[in-house]
Amino acid sequence: MSSEIVGGDQPQAKPVPWRMVTTVGLTHSKREQDAASRLDQVRREAFIEGVAAGREQAEEQIRPAMEGLAQALAELSRLREVMRDQATEDLIHLAVSIAARVIHREVAVDHDALAGLVKAAFMKVQSREINRVRLHPALEGLVHKSLEQCGAPKNLVLAPDPGLKPGEVFFETAQGILDASVETQLAEIERGLIDKLDR
Repeated sequence: MSSEIVGGDQPQAKPVPWRMVTTVGLTHSKREQDAASRLDQVRREAFIEGVAAGREQAEEQIRPAMEGLAQALAELSRLREVMRDQATEDLIHLAVSIAARVIHREVAVDHDALAGLVKAAFMKVQSREINRVRLHPALEGLVHKSLEQCGAPKNLVLAPDPGLKPGEVFFETAQGILDASVETQLAEIERGLIDKLDR
């Protein structure tokens, strides 16, 4: 709008009342509302982006701990299996050790228990030519009697060996030596049990 300075010889200006137009006010408040709405939208978007960034940052910080925890759990699982296998093997060793003590006591008291081992070993090597049977001197009579009952040849050589433990009997053949001693039989049982465990 332009204005002009009026001098004294010109007619005097009359004041003009201004009318307030409400559309200008509405337009202005709509602009404010639009701006406020955009501001709210920008704030919401910024909030969502901030939450996402915070979540991502927290996940990055927690990820190594979670991976470490997963590794620890996997190691614990493997350790549990190893411990169970080891405990089972220890239990087998203990059972065989107890059985050995019981059998040794039984052999010392009841020689028929050892006679059963001698007969079983003789049946195993019966088809082979037996050269000699080495045994503890205390077992000579029992082994001789057991072999006679099995039909062993009369000329079979029994060789008492004081270096052997009671319960140790070895059948020497042309093909090799069969260890029929109590300890060997128990060790064989133990190996069989451990092999079954490994399967």
